[in-house]
Amino acid sequence: MKIKIVTAAVLGLLATSTFAAPTIYGEIDASVDYLPEKNAKTANRDVWEISSNSSFIGIKGDEKLTDRLSAVYAAEWGLSADGDSTDWTQRNRFVGLKDSQLGTIKIGVHDTPVKQLSSVVDTFNNYVANKADVNGIFTGENRISNVVVYESPAVKVPVLDGAIKVNALLATGEATGIDNSKAGVAKVDGRGLGDSWSASASFESRLLVAGIGYDKAIPSNFLGRGILNASDKAITGSSLFAAANTVRVIGRLNPVEGLALKALYQTSEVEKALGNAAGSENIDDAQGWLLGAEYNIPQAKSWTVKGQYSQNDTSFKNNTADFKAKQIIGGVDYAFNKQVKTYGYAGYLTLEQADKKDKQPVAGLGLEFKF
Repeated sequence: MKIKIVTAAVLGLLATSTFAAPTIYGEIDASVDYLPEKNAKTANRDVWEISSNSSFIGIKGDEKLTDRLSAVYAAEWGLSADGDSTDWTQRNRFVGLKDSQLGTIKIGVHDTPVKQLSSVVDTFNNYVANKADVNGIFTGENRISNVVVYESPAVKVPVLDGAIKVNALLATGEATGIDNSKAGVAKVDGRGLGDSWSASASFESRLLVAGIGYDKAIPSNFLGRGILNASDKAITGSSLFAAANTVRVIGRLNPVEGLALKALYQTSEVEKALGNAAGSENIDDAQGWLLGAEYNIPQAKSWTVKGQYSQNDTSFKNNTADFKAKQIIGGVDYAFNKQVKTYGYAGYLTLEQADKKDKQPVAGLGLEFKF
């Protein structure tokens, strides 16, 4: 009898608890991709792949502490929707405090503010296992461990009918040098908090979104190969992982209902750091740009047509010829509702260096479910 009374009391306390319940969320995105091998000397062959496009699951929540202050947390894990790689890879995860007037402080693992800017303009984000988006050929797409992040509240600008936000990230490498051995997460060089950092400022209104960001010594991939699928490449070598100083500028214009015009420009230089890949010291700079558009058809709200061109040119300090990567892609989305959409796309990648050239077509169909 006493046990029943104690059990009832505990259940009563839990029922009346004011602790906020966590939210489970995520996304499963899988596609069937046609990526024929375009080899330099050996025979070409047809190739079909099933891709997991940044599928993940997460848990998040916040606990109100005072009228202004809340404790916040989140943890995300990458999933392999096609079963080709290990589940539970690291994504953003943090614990922090949010003040409604002063902003939010987070501690943990997080996307850089520079990376976050690209989500505004990258129309084909995560396509073909993250190779057909800007991550495939650009620097600056980084998630960093051991960081402190500040996110300002939106400061309204009434005269422009919009708001300004500022984000900043300070990272420490804990004296082990740059590293990307953990899938999806990179570590910076140095022991000081702020030896490597990233920051951005952005303005957003119904008509315009514009932003600028800067990475200081943030590890990134140079010489990206995008969606290239060749066992016999014309251009030998692979991408080089090195600390990068990157400036990124983005803009999105919404001139009429349903239409978004997008642009990005960035430039990157290698910063000397422990762990930089051999050969990265010969890179002079990398300059990339993107133009894109998407149109949600007003008379058929479920349908969106879109297209994007991106290019990244890398020059060298020695006599090595410039390396150029160019991607063009177009597609159509059909949204069943806010959670589920299907999509189709086709694209083409060209890599050039001196008189050598690699070419890669791609086409596919996919299904995305957000929960």
